[in-house]
Amino acid sequence: MSLPRTKGVLTSTSGHVAIHHRRNQFVVDNATNGFDLYMLETGSFVRNFPTGIPKKRYPKQVAFGEETKVVVGGSDHGVVYVFDRKTGKTLDVLDHHADGGLVQTVTVST
Repeated sequence: MSLPRTKGVLTSTSGHVAIHHRRNQFVVDNATNGFDLYMLETGSFVRNFPTGIPKKRYPKQVAFGEETKVVVGGSDHGVVYVFDRKTGKTLDVLDHHADGGLVQTVTVST
């Protein structure tokens, strides 16, 4: 799936996508500055979860966690980010996973 945004417009460059059908939303690695949340049916942009400017544009996995209360995603600088889905606020930065390297894969468990 290739759907990240440029100023709220879906474009063709992206990484991983996680879909939550019940909430009618999806989150995508935008391959530019973090992860973007959209409405599933309309494709309308909701918010960005910023992780900084990437050093390299490798796809990074993103997932919903805690019954969609949080968005969890990797980075190209060795940390995993945990965001509040509703507000976009960074709740936690889990570092030292790759000593400044790429964290492409994440998983969540309730």
